[in-house]
Amino acid sequence: MRRLSMHRLSRTMIRFALISLCTICWALGWSAIVQSQLPSLPSGAANSAFSPPAEVSRQGEYETAAIKSPLDGKELFEVTSPTILNRDKIPDGLLPVEVRAEEVNERLWRVLGRTIYAKQTPVVTIATLQKQPIIQISDDQSSRPIRLVTVTEPDADFNGKAPDELAQAWQTILQNEVTRLAQLATPAAIAQRIKQALQILLGLLLASAVIWLLRRLLTRRQQILESQYQAQLTAATHPVPSATVAAKEAPQSELSVPSETVPSEATASEAIAGEETEAREIADRRSQFLAVLHHQFSVKRRLDIDKFLKWALLWIFILMWYIGIARIISIIPLLMRWSNYIWATPLALIVIWFGISLAIRISRSLIDRLLHSWKVNPLTPLAEAQRVALRSTTIAEALKGLATFGLVVIGIIWTLDLFDVPTSSIVAGGAIIGLAISFGSQSLIKDLVNGCLILLEDQFAVGDVIKIGENSGLVENLNLRVTQLRNGEGQLITIPNSNIMNVSNLTRLWSRVDFSIVVDYDNDPKHVLEVLRQVSQQMYQEPDWRDRLLEAPEVLGIDDLSHTGMLVRVWLKTAPMQQWSVGREFRLRVRQAFAANNIAIGKPQSITYNTNLAEPPLQN
Repeated sequence: MRRLSMHRLSRTMIRFALISLCTICWALGWSAIVQSQLPSLPSGAANSAFSPPAEVSRQGEYETAAIKSPLDGKELFEVTSPTILNRDKIPDGLLPVEVRAEEVNERLWRVLGRTIYAKQTPVVTIATLQKQPIIQISDDQSSRPIRLVTVTEPDADFNGKAPDELAQAWQTILQNEVTRLAQLATPAAIAQRIKQALQILLGLLLASAVIWLLRRLLTRRQQILESQYQAQLTAATHPVPSATVAAKEAPQSELSVPSETVPSEATASEAIAGEETEAREIADRRSQFLAVLHHQFSVKRRLDIDKFLKWALLWIFILMWYIGIARIISIIPLLMRWSNYIWATPLALIVIWFGISLAIRISRSLIDRLLHSWKVNPLTPLAEAQRVALRSTTIAEALKGLATFGLVVIGIIWTLDLFDVPTSSIVAGGAIIGLAISFGSQSLIKDLVNGCLILLEDQFAVGDVIKIGENSGLVENLNLRVTQLRNGEGQLITIPNSNIMNVSNLTRLWSRVDFSIVVDYDNDPKHVLEVLRQVSQQMYQEPDWRDRLLEAPEVLGIDDLSHTGMLVRVWLKTAPMQQWSVGREFRLRVRQAFAANNIAIGKPQSITYNTNLAEPPLQN
């Protein structure tokens, strides 16, 4: 009952001293398991009956186990017993050394409780029982001494001392420990140490408040920087509205060169001056775009610095509370039993995950720098660089997720190894389970692989209008697994990436209006083509439409002759996503021009036979 009351008092002190210390509750929980009498975590060696337990050291014919202080768990001395090779078959009359050590440690727990309530410091003496020296303790709580440990012949043989000599050495050690227990159990000492613990706790709370305020300020500044970063990302990826830029950066084979007219010297001079102006405009826009990217990267770096400071403050908070708790545990007598364990495995666990977290942040920074150098490549055309800037975010998130997943798996394996969990069998079992899952989710793997290829090959990106099979629409979302389209009816179509075999991109760098119309045979072909050229040139020269047309519309001529009439065709090269508005406006103007010039639309030829079937046949 007395020991139960001691445990209740201990738990009360722990709850009082560890208020708001949620960050390392796992450390105390692990320590409690280690210190208790529950079996340790299983390992390959511990499961064998021919191997000693984890707390037993085998040295030839003898096995030893430590006797620890009930106050702080430090080792006092070791007891020895003959080696037991098979613990499933223990010989009669032979006590395993771990059982003997457990009995001695239990008696020391009783001594701790008696020392707290004793008025005078208990005295450790040596007696003889059956010709063997025994160490016992006497106090003012009872008239009969408590036997602590018997000095056996294996103890003396292992330590190389006579039994009486070894008993005197153990007596000195135990007497010093009992004296220390008595000094720490006084009300004045307990009150002083609790005061120190409260001071440490108050300092931790004040420091935590300061860290919370700093993190809050960094969060606000981070929100501002993120809004700036998104605005600059939108500006960098917005299509350039100049027709000359896209036209100059298009392949020369795609540019139409009229062959009907021979320019005069004045026209040639104007063309040269226009080309110089366009070249300067292209250079200015390219420099502006690269400046936006560099400024965007500087904002991203500031944003990363703020995130790093928040991350550093979090780990300072964790480390601060960890050290504070360890200090509190080491000065309060009822908590000192955990002082050795708080600096062992929990500290190693913190170091592991700190390293994993730091590696994740470094990998993310390297990925950002690599993609930034890809975006600002001066050899990349401006329109292509804008698409690279747009899809680099998706690629960066995919690479960051992959790196984070790999590092977290490594951290889990190290953590399991730290707790002596056999990671080899877990990894082998995980590989088998992963293989089974891979067979059951082949479509998912195909989706991921095809999604990576779509991103790397830049088949399409968010904001493009594409056609996949019978489905077409605007790409609203693109990830490694699915592609989502919004069609003209407003329907959101989700297509797994593994089902994307052939895709038509309608807005890749530039678009085109393929205008064709059938006119009647009675129209003069040259007049029809001249009217189309006039409509095209007039629309191209208007400022409202010049930015949408990358070059002057090209009247190709008559493409087909049929019973319905003459098929004439015009190509209008437009900026991405502008082919529909340009096409609607051009059709309207063509309709009005044809009406003004009396140009008739083609229609199928028809023959009417006027035969009176009721008239009798002619007589010869």
